[in-house]
Amino acid sequence: MRARNILICLSSLVLTVGVISPQLSSASSSDKVLRIAFGSNGTDGKKIWDAAAAQFTKDNPGWKVDFEIQNDDLYETIGLQNLLTSGTAPDVYFEWAGQRLQNKLKAGYAADITSLINSSGLTSEYTPKSFASTTIGGKIYMVPFTSDVTNVIWYNKDIFAKYSIAIPKTWAELLAVSAKLKGLGITPFAVGNKDLWVAGNWNGHLLSRVVGEKSYDQTLSTKSPLNSPAWVKAMGYWSTLQKNGYVNKSANSISDNQGYSLFFTGKYGMLPIGSWIVGIQQQQAPKFHMSWFNLPAVTGGAGDQNSVMGVTTGYIVNAKSQKQAKAVEFLKDAFTPTEVTAWQKAGFTPVAKAGASGKLDPLSQQMVDLLQSGATLVAPPDTGYTLKVANALNTATAQVLDGFKSPQAALDQAQAAVNAK
Repeated sequence: MRARNILICLSSLVLTVGVISPQLSSASSSDKVLRIAFGSNGTDGKKIWDAAAAQFTKDNPGWKVDFEIQNDDLYETIGLQNLLTSGTAPDVYFEWAGQRLQNKLKAGYAADITSLINSSGLTSEYTPKSFASTTIGGKIYMVPFTSDVTNVIWYNKDIFAKYSIAIPKTWAELLAVSAKLKGLGITPFAVGNKDLWVAGNWNGHLLSRVVGEKSYDQTLSTKSPLNSPAWVKAMGYWSTLQKNGYVNKSANSISDNQGYSLFFTGKYGMLPIGSWIVGIQQQQAPKFHMSWFNLPAVTGGAGDQNSVMGVTTGYIVNAKSQKQAKAVEFLKDAFTPTEVTAWQKAGFTPVAKAGASGKLDPLSQQMVDLLQSGATLVAPPDTGYTLKVANALNTATAQVLDGFKSPQAALDQAQAAVNAK
């Protein structure tokens, strides 16, 4: 999906499946265990969390911090929901701002932490505008973690240099680059779309460029149909990639992480993914040379051709937790300037202020600069809108990518799914 700060799975799955209950068990409310849930942050991320936990337990004798770490795709789909409805629900959990945060608030799992973060001094670790995307109705419901670009085109610098390939400025030029790479025996794009969000983000950004941000928002907000003539025409741009064989044939059968691994083999030209790939590359393929360009302009498109797809992630304090003050105290320990500097060195783009020695990796800094460029910000389908609509569109995207359905047939099915009760 997503704006992914989630790197590689570092631990065995911690998952308790329970019956939906309006309250937590008495054990989880009366014990001195603070439970924190998130998808894997990689080895470096775990070290930072452990440091925050050590500081918290030092300041709070008798307390313990338990991390519930899951595979990222499982966490996003059923894992988090199962944790929230279990007998040992997390007191703090990772989530995406936007529709997913709104859903948790509506379901009663997001606490109003406005007064707690003000009284704890946590707000001093952020700039005044940092909480804009985590505030609903004037109340703060999430502590921001990162701001991520969720889709640009990363490219293999060695391949582009070897064959004198210029960075494409338009969609037509991107197709020309893809044709050249294919002619050289190099698959243009490596994609791992088993969980639908990778291609969903890429095509979502492309669709917004073609139909315009207003139509994109209205359609994904169910105010206009997905299978309108304008959207079917826009999906035709996406189908060109499949018709010409520019994406690995295994795209819909492999995970996002497997797609990254393909790219790092050096046998693929480009990878469409978000800013979190910087940290993954540093850990998995530190000698791999890559750079990026934003989605090229679509000539005649109705949208802002410099638009950026991005999202804010963060941590929500469970409204059903009896330990909300302690939860905020822990988050304050996790996002001190020292810890933020450590997050930066691990390849993340944290929202909180870094220490004096904090400096982002050049590629990560370029992602931050892109987010702050003033271009229109486009929300990914699965974090900016309801999962029902996002799943319908992302499924259509996968079907067209596979050549299984035409743009018209795929979007007809997507609209039927949205209409279904």
